[in-house]
Amino acid sequence: MQGQMQKKADQTPYGLALPFNVKFGSLDPGKCNREAIMIRFISILFVLIALAISGRPATAGDVMSAPPASPDPAARYLFYMHGGYPERRGGGADYKYDSILETLADKGFVVIGELRGQTNPRQYGAGIADQVQSLLDAGVPTANITVAGHSKGGLMSMVAASALGNPDVKFGVMAACGQEGSRFNRSYKKFVKRSAARIKGRFLVAWAEDDDVAGNCDKALNKAGVPYENKVLPAGRGHQLFYTPEPVWIDLLSAYAAGN
Repeated sequence: MQGQMQKKADQTPYGLALPFNVKFGSLDPGKCNREAIMIRFISILFVLIALAISGRPATAGDVMSAPPASPDPAARYLFYMHGGYPERRGGGADYKYDSILETLADKGFVVIGELRGQTNPRQYGAGIADQVQSLLDAGVPTANITVAGHSKGGLMSMVAASALGNPDVKFGVMAACGQEGSRFNRSYKKFVKRSAARIKGRFLVAWAEDDDVAGNCDKALNKAGVPYENKVLPAGRGHQLFYTPEPVWIDLLSAYAAGN
């Protein structure tokens, strides 16, 4: 019983854990000292800050790992998924995923993305579709939602499109569809055979001219009968063009997501 009382005392009335062992009973003026007052003050301040952060709606420029619980219907939401490289090696010096998310957020979006480990594309793409649906259910218009990704992340964007089934949501597929003979072609062909016919949405497809593993997604998108636009970007870095927030593709995706 004593252990249970201590556990409750170490939390705020809202269930937030405190970094101090502080009780929320009344202070005895005879025993109160300056240190106790300071600890109490810092603890209450911690609670107020935590409540403010948890209750604040997402705004343009925010980067989040999941959609907000109470989204602003007027905000623009951009999901962006990285490729398979960071799954194995992390988002470090070579693949600047955090910088990509921050750069997209600076364009005026609420950006949603997370650094993943090894991921099943079908399961993860279906989860993204559920997150998009939660925004739609909360009143966010389809014009304010874009789902995009690079390489494996781009393929999962198409998986999300096939799971969501909404013809008005925008999708950005960056160097995701494997060229014939490349190491990515097998997974792309499997997706075309199993899921492409269920794709709904509007698509921007982009890849670098010198990309030797990925190119257009015509087979999948023609099978689905959905509108799409292909953009071939200047040569120079191949598939790794999307490893860093280069203006040549960041500006393209941002303009597309903004409806321009």
